[in-house]
Amino acid sequence: MSSQITRCISCDSDKIMKKKGPFSAAVSGTTVKIPGIEYYVCSECGETFLDLDNETKIDLYLEQHRPLVVASGSS
Repeated sequence: MSSQITRCISCDSDKIMKKKGPFSAAVSGTTVKIPGIEYYVCSECGETFLDLDNETKIDLYLEQHRPLVVASGSS
């Protein structure tokens, strides 16, 4: 279980909101939406960031869906 992030990684504000939903990631020039990711958004600077657990979820998702991601990114 991950620890709660309480400050923005960019501006150090404590005005961050935890959200859950699809998260967009750029892979090989293509934007991929990964479902069910918890992420943080800073109300002060607008920075969006993840905790380690959700970074790992994204890595696993991209690994499992790699053929689909690569195929959709090629022209």
